[in-house]
Amino acid sequence: MTTFNYRAVDNKGKDKRGVVQAESPRHARQKLRELGLIVSHISAIKDGGTAKRTGLFSFRKPMSSLELSLLTRQFAILLNSGLSVEQSLNALIDQLDSPTQKSIMMGVRGEILSGRSLAASMKMFPKVFPIVYCSLIHAGEQSGSLANVMTKLAEYSDRTRELTSKIIMALLYPIIVTVVATLMIVALLVYVVPQVVKVFESSKQELPFLTKALIATSNGLRSYGWIILLAIIIATITIFRMLKKHEFKLKFHKKLLELPIAGRLLINIDVARFAHTLSLLLTSGVPMISALEAGRDTVNNYMMKNAINRALKAVQEGVPLAVALGNEKAFPPVVIHLIASGEKSGNLDKLLAQAGAHQELELTHRSQLLTGILEPALILFMGGVVLLIVIAILLPILNMNNLVG
Repeated sequence: MTTFNYRAVDNKGKDKRGVVQAESPRHARQKLRELGLIVSHISAIKDGGTAKRTGLFSFRKPMSSLELSLLTRQFAILLNSGLSVEQSLNALIDQLDSPTQKSIMMGVRGEILSGRSLAASMKMFPKVFPIVYCSLIHAGEQSGSLANVMTKLAEYSDRTRELTSKIIMALLYPIIVTVVATLMIVALLVYVVPQVVKVFESSKQELPFLTKALIATSNGLRSYGWIILLAIIIATITIFRMLKKHEFKLKFHKKLLELPIAGRLLINIDVARFAHTLSLLLTSGVPMISALEAGRDTVNNYMMKNAINRALKAVQEGVPLAVALGNEKAFPPVVIHLIASGEKSGNLDKLLAQAGAHQELELTHRSQLLTGILEPALILFMGGVVLLIVIAILLPILNMNNLVG
């Protein structure tokens, strides 16, 4: 069974949108005609809600992390109430308002009705359900504790989203200050300075060096501003293209980790995410190799991802996880010690959770430190630039007053 998006008109001339399950587009059109609908567009739902073109082009965005978290928690509540997977999916589909979410979940239900497991059905939508998500559900299905695993998964989704929110909130204020101050300085140079320069030109006096530099900067920005903007855009596109190359991406991500304060912040983010993911997967009964593969995919930094990949190969050869990760020199020593202790005591999942919590605590402190440094530094820098502009404008005026006196 395949899920289709459709747009149609009923017998009263009203537009109707929705989803329908059928074996083929032709069968779907037939079912809709039986309901008294005249179909104007129909498209198959595949891979995270992206509509496959069968008529008019249509595009659906995958679920956001917040939507997925809420959906997971609702699913967990329904399963814990004693409903079967199919009944829970039916209840979810009935109460969903978003056509995209409804389409995705109907697609999952359709795969289940065709004989697939829940995990295998969700893997058909990789843009919506990450590998970690599917691995945990597979473990829950295998162990018969799907309801408990879904509850843990909902908590994991909330924690991951909270971790991302911490970083966004830490960087939001400095970014806003930088953008506003930059726009203000550009506006001064492009619109205000030229008006003042006309007064200086009419006086025909010798201008101070600072004022000449300001006028030259203003003229350059007005004449070549579009070239500068174009150069920035080209440089950005070039960097993004270069990041697709393995060697450049590795060097770039390595340089990011070497940045003062910010580098350690990036390490804390990835290690916390990796440790929590690995802990949850191991607790749910996922095998070590599969857990490492899923945990690796949650890491953003390419250098650390490569380190985990090499450690994964070493673990497959029988090397303890702590030794394998320690040899890579990519993880903080405290995390390696906790993993080693967990392997010796048989409490690896619990100590990984502690390692993740420790990295989150460091992340909070470092983000506060970074914000505390950036905020006054940006304000002082931008204030200094504005002060220079004001002084450059005032100096000729003061000289004119002295000549008059």
